[in-house]
Amino acid sequence: MAKQHTETIDSKLKSAWQIISRMYNAEAAQYGGSIAIGHFLLNIDSNDGAYASDIAPKLGMESTSLSRIIKTLEDEKLIIKKSDKSDKRKVKLILTQKGKENKELAKNIVRNFNSEIENKIGKTKIDDFLKTINEIIVIAEGRNKLIKQ
Repeated sequence: MAKQHTETIDSKLKSAWQIISRMYNAEAAQYGGSIAIGHFLLNIDSNDGAYASDIAPKLGMESTSLSRIIKTLEDEKLIIKKSDKSDKRKVKLILTQKGKENKELAKNIVRNFNSEIENKIGKTKIDDFLKTINEIIVIAEGRNKLIKQ
């Protein structure tokens, strides 16, 4: 008799994210984008820009891993890079008009999906889910800190 797969919290989270990621990529592809570009744009302030070193942790990446996506964003004319006047090693990413438009598009796609979820599942369940997910994050971060000691 074959062993039955046991559902785990982490396998469900990973599976859900993979499905959501494919959906976002399919929607972004209709506009010539990707989920990576959308997430990146959403983390750049529309007026003040952002430093790549500040965006990386928000995306769960190392700053050194961002060069390819930054190059893509520049090639697509979605951002421009500005060197910091006081520290030339720091580079600020500024959205172009096209970048701002693509950011708004990404924002609307995310809002529409979140609204659809809330409408179909209900605000109370979503609030409970978010509290639970936040508690899981705290637990995982705590374990991560113990491992690094």
